[in-house]
Amino acid sequence: MTELTSEQPLKKKRFRNMRENPVTIKELRSRMRGRRAFVVLTVYLLVMSAFITLVYAAFASAASGPFGPDPREVGKVIFACVVGVQVFLVIFVGPSFTSGTVTGEKERQTYDLLRTTLLSANAFVTGKLLSALSYVFLLIMAAIPLQSIAFLLGGVTFSELFISQLIIFTATLTFALWGLFCSSAMRTTLGASVMTFAGALFMTIGTPMISGLFAAILAPFFATFSSSFTRTLETVLQYVLMILAATNLPATLIVSDIVLIEEGALFFFKTSSGPSGVWLPSPWPLFIILYLLMALVLYWLCVRNVRKIANR
Repeated sequence: MTELTSEQPLKKKRFRNMRENPVTIKELRSRMRGRRAFVVLTVYLLVMSAFITLVYAAFASAASGPFGPDPREVGKVIFACVVGVQVFLVIFVGPSFTSGTVTGEKERQTYDLLRTTLLSANAFVTGKLLSALSYVFLLIMAAIPLQSIAFLLGGVTFSELFISQLIIFTATLTFALWGLFCSSAMRTTLGASVMTFAGALFMTIGTPMISGLFAAILAPFFATFSSSFTRTLETVLQYVLMILAATNLPATLIVSDIVLIEEGALFFFKTSSGPSGVWLPSPWPLFIILYLLMALVLYWLCVRNVRKIANR
């Protein structure tokens, strides 16, 4: 039996361990056996459908043409509304499922029992993460058919739909790991929740406000430089702005969509500044790379915090 197990490919073994993780199975069974998960999903889809219906009705009533509203404009608005709701889920709902995972076990006095089993710290963190992400991913994927309505109406391309969902899924993983890290670092669920939502709000709202404040302060000084230095500084600022946009979820979605529509570029586009123009990257590849690196660091910190708690 040992020889057969050792001959199995390492990837299949890891996938089986993730699928058969006892923490994931226990959390999913306790969440999906009750009515709450299905009621939340049903209400979520009903509210989303009613909201899209109201948006279309508002466009139809405000249309000046004899044949109703332009379907391409309606498609863009529906697409933006659905993506906005998904962003809200990523920033607030996703971390709420993970911010009390570790602290909740400690408050229920079941954490010590879990850590005395043969379950490793990696398996414990992975199980808690997968159990939380599974339901959040279910809510996000349930809204994709509603986005297909915008896709059918026009005004939205498949590239926009694919890139937006790729950005949202990547952000979901990172924000969920942020909540899990706060839960492993704090002693109470209240403290972990406050830290989780404070960090999420800072990454979503705080960074654009700070960037805008620095831009307003430094703008008068840029006008005093020479024209050649100003062009160089303008190029540097364009790269800095793209990098800053890649650190913010709403900014990445908005800027990437603008680049895709106006420039027709997925990865790089050329601006008209300077004599030969400047090549700039689209924010979404930078966002995915940056947030995946943040997710790896947060996962490693969660595992280290769980091991520290277990060794006390």
